[in-house]
Amino acid sequence: MPLLVEHSLPLWGIWKIEESSDELLKLLENKQPYYSFVTDTMTEARKREWLASRVLVKRLLGFEPDISYTDAGAPFLVGLSKRISISHTKGFAAVILSDNPAAGIDIEYKSDRILRIAHKFVSTSELNYVEENNKVDYFNIIWCSKEVLFKVAQREGVDFIENLLVSSFTLSNGGRVKGTCRFNAFEDGYLLEYLITDDWYLVYRVK
Repeated sequence: MPLLVEHSLPLWGIWKIEESSDELLKLLENKQPYYSFVTDTMTEARKREWLASRVLVKRLLGFEPDISYTDAGAPFLVGLSKRISISHTKGFAAVILSDNPAAGIDIEYKSDRILRIAHKFVSTSELNYVEENNKVDYFNIIWCSKEVLFKVAQREGVDFIENLLVSSFTLSNGGRVKGTCRFNAFEDGYLLEYLITDDWYLVYRVK
């Protein structure tokens, strides 16, 4: 079973998806609840991502919880106080489980496609600290960070430029950045951790 990364504080992990959807389903005990989600209309890639995240949750917790969704589409663990956040990208699934009021994680495979959409989420203040020769890495970390902030904020109508801010940071293979959510008079800061590998970018909430 390709558990790629497992981390304890906070509890998170990454699953490298190499199995078929049928093989992943065999790793789960309570199969009946999954049948209503894993339908024939789903692509095989989507089935694999969805099931891999469930297998990963089981691996991290040591048991198989029920996972449901809020009306806004955010996952939650039925009957448990721990918070959960799930992310998928090409060939990988990531999950974080936290006692914080809201958990957040985002994983993205390495690609320069981010350059085409950076104007939609990178603010002027953020653009000022981005190094020209490392734009792809900076933009991907900023994007992942804002995805985490979006999940933590749990609000509708979020503007990624106006409401979510990633403070200046020096790029390396891993480190911490400060993220801020701003909504009118409300402002709250969060500590985020990021990792960069040859295959993916990862950002998750620390506190």
